[in-house]
Amino acid sequence: MLVLFLLILPFLCSGLMLASSSRDANSSFRTGVLCTAKPLLLATALIFMGGQQIESSWFSFLGLDIEFSLYGHGLSLWMVWLTTLLCFLAFIYSKSALSLGIKKFAVCLLVLEGTMIGAFLSAQNLVQFLFFFEAMILPTAILIALYGGLKRRRAVITFSLYTLSGSIPLLVGAWYLIAKAGSDNIFAIAETLKTLPPATQTFWFIAFAISFAVKTPIFPFHSWQGISYSEAPYPLSAILSGVMSKVGVFGFAAWVIPIFYEQVFEYDLYLISFALFSALYGGILALRQTNVKRLLAFSSMSHLGLAVAGLFCLDEVVDAGVAVMLVGHGLTASGLFFFSGIVQRWTGSTNIKHFGAFASTNPVFASIFGFLSIAAIAVPCTVGFVGELLVLQGLFNSGFAFFAVIGGMCIICTAAYMLRLMKNVLFGPVPESSRISLFKLEAVAAVPIIALILYFGLHPTPILNSFENKEEMPVLIELKNDLEEHD
Repeated sequence: MLVLFLLILPFLCSGLMLASSSRDANSSFRTGVLCTAKPLLLATALIFMGGQQIESSWFSFLGLDIEFSLYGHGLSLWMVWLTTLLCFLAFIYSKSALSLGIKKFAVCLLVLEGTMIGAFLSAQNLVQFLFFFEAMILPTAILIALYGGLKRRRAVITFSLYTLSGSIPLLVGAWYLIAKAGSDNIFAIAETLKTLPPATQTFWFIAFAISFAVKTPIFPFHSWQGISYSEAPYPLSAILSGVMSKVGVFGFAAWVIPIFYEQVFEYDLYLISFALFSALYGGILALRQTNVKRLLAFSSMSHLGLAVAGLFCLDEVVDAGVAVMLVGHGLTASGLFFFSGIVQRWTGSTNIKHFGAFASTNPVFASIFGFLSIAAIAVPCTVGFVGELLVLQGLFNSGFAFFAVIGGMCIICTAAYMLRLMKNVLFGPVPESSRISLFKLEAVAAVPIIALILYFGLHPTPILNSFENKEEMPVLIELKNDLEEHD
C-alpha cells in the first residue's frame, strides 16, 4: 500500500501547510521542506522495493465499469521519483527566488506534485489518468498568476487555453472508447479498438496524439511554452520543464503506443520524422534566444522531441534509453533553471547579454553552472549521454540512418546554444552589480543534482533494469506480442 500512501501524502501535506501559521516565514519554510521531503523518501523507498501495484474496483455506472489502480513500475516509477525530487529542490530554491508568500507556494506546489504523481501512476485506467491529467492545470495556473512576471496574466490565459483545448480530443476519444468497451481499463479499450473500422481507429489515434503533443509540447503545438516558461517563477519553470512536460511523453508511452500500437507501427516513419523535426526546430529556436528562460524552454522542446522519436522506434532497449534520457533531462534542465534564477536575482535581467563574468567573481557558482551546461550537452559520464546514445542507436536501427543524422544534428544544436549560454554567463563582461553571493543552501541543494547526473551516467543499471523484466510491463509487452503474432 506504499504506492497509495505516496499518492495521498502530497495532498495531506498541502493541507498541513494550509493549516499552519504564515506569520513566521522561516517556520513556514522548515515545514515546507519537511512536507516536500516526505514524498521523496517514500518514492526512493519504492525504487529500492522494485515498485508496487494495486488494483480495485472503483464504481459502476450505466453499464460502465470504472476501476482504480496504481501502477508503480518502469517509466511510471522513475517519473514519480523524479517528480518528488524536483519538487523538493524547487521548494528549497523558492526561498531565495520568491520575496514573499512561501506558504502559498508550498500549498500549490504540493497539490501540483500530487496531481503529477497521480498521472504517472495511472497507466492502466483512463478515467483516473484523465482526472490527474486535467487537475494539474489549476495549481500551475495559480502559481503563475501569484508569482509570475509582468506578463503573467497573458501567460496564465495562454497556458490554460492551450492545455485545456489540447485536452478536448483526449476527453472525447476517451468517452467514446470507454463507452464502446464498457470499461476504462487499457486492455479492454485496446481490444475494443480492434473491432472498430480502420478509419475510426486512425481518427482516435490522432486525437490522443494531439493531446499529448500539446502537453509535451511537440511542433506545432508549442506556442504556449515560451511565454509560460518565461513568465513563471524559476522554481515552477524547473517543474514545468523537468516534470510536467514529461507527462506528455508518458502519455505517448503508456497510452498511445499500447492502445494504438498498430497505427504507430504503420505510421512509425512519419511519426519519427515529425518528432525529429520538432526536436531540430526546438534546437534552432533555442539558438536564437537571448532570454535565458525561453532558451531553456525550447531546449526542453528539443530534448523531448528526441525522446518521443525514440519511443516511436518501438524497441524495448530504446524505451529504457528514453527513460534514462528523461531522468537526465529532468535533472539538468531543472538545475539550469534554478541557477539561471540565481543569475536573474544578481543581475535583475533574463537577457543573457546582461550576464557577467561569474567565472571570476563567483567560482563556486561558475563550477556548478558550467557542469550543468556541459551535462545538458550529454558528454560521456553524464546520464544524458547514456540516454541519447541508446535513442540514437534506435533511430539508426529503425531502417533509415538519416534519422540518426537528424538526431545528431539536434545534439550539435544543444552544444551550440549551451556553449553560447556558458560564454555569456561565465565569461562575459564583469557585472556592475556586487550582489553576487551564492547562498549556502543553494550550493548544497545542487549537490544531489550533480551526484545523480554522474551516478546514473556511470551506472544507469537501476533505470535500465526496471525495463528488463517483462512481468513489470504487461501492458506494452502483451499488446505488442499480440500484434506480432497476427503479422
